[in-house]
Amino acid sequence: MAQQNKMNEIKRTYKTIKWVLNEHIKKKVQSLWTWENDNFTCLFNEFKDKDRIYTSAQLLKILKDGHDN
Repeated sequence: MAQQNKMNEIKRTYKTIKWVLNEHIKKKVQSLWTWENDNFTCLFNEFKDKDRIYTSAQLLKILKDGHDN
């Protein structure tokens, strides 16, 4: 049980998604993103009206600042 509690306390770093977002920014890729329950989706044409949409720069800033969605 102690091991499980310890794992629950691990802070997410989002290393891979931060790398992808940085690459999009560097290459000037015009991408929009949704983020819900640790699921990141790069959007093209399909999204729902209720989805929160972020640019690569916005989502990277949120993740670096340590905010939850």
